[in-house]
Amino acid sequence: MLAADEELANKIVEMAKRRGATVFQTVNLILEQALRAEEMAISLQEVVDKRWMLEKARGLGLVFAPERLLYEMVDLAYRRAKKRASKIWFEVGRWYGAYFSDKEEPLSALEKALELLTFGNSYYSLRDEGDAISLSLVGDRFTEGYTEALSLFLEGVFKALGYEAASKEVSKGAIHYRFGRGGEL
Repeated sequence: MLAADEELANKIVEMAKRRGATVFQTVNLILEQALRAEEMAISLQEVVDKRWMLEKARGLGLVFAPERLLYEMVDLAYRRAKKRASKIWFEVGRWYGAYFSDKEEPLSALEKALELLTFGNSYYSLRDEGDAISLSLVGDRFTEGYTEALSLFLEGVFKALGYEAASKEVSKGAIHYRFGRGGEL
């Protein structure tokens, strides 16, 4: 026998009705999936969070690609057509910045996107310091060209949000920016 909070039990009943299933079927399905996640050594929360990330990535127009292929192809394009590639990455960044600026909390929306962009082997830190924004992004597998291109994308995002780069350090695998409103700092 299982016991549940009355409010949760009522939500399960409603869920079963919406799906045209019995409460028994619905509860069994939920329990089966919980056990499946447990067998994979992950929590249901993690499963749902990862699924949310996939849906968010799709909504942002992001695609999944083999990591090495992405980095190497961007590096190749950047070396062969640096000026054109730079312009494209900056402009796409501005487009995403305009998208984020329409959100209630633009920096929070950007931070969620950074979680998607850094999914895997990279790390980011975004800090709102009141009069400035500090951004660091490190990826030990980033190529030089990919690092440069990504830095231009980020610069474009912040430009569209009304920020200018007050300082910028970019080297293979590492991006560090400090942004101020309209160049203030």
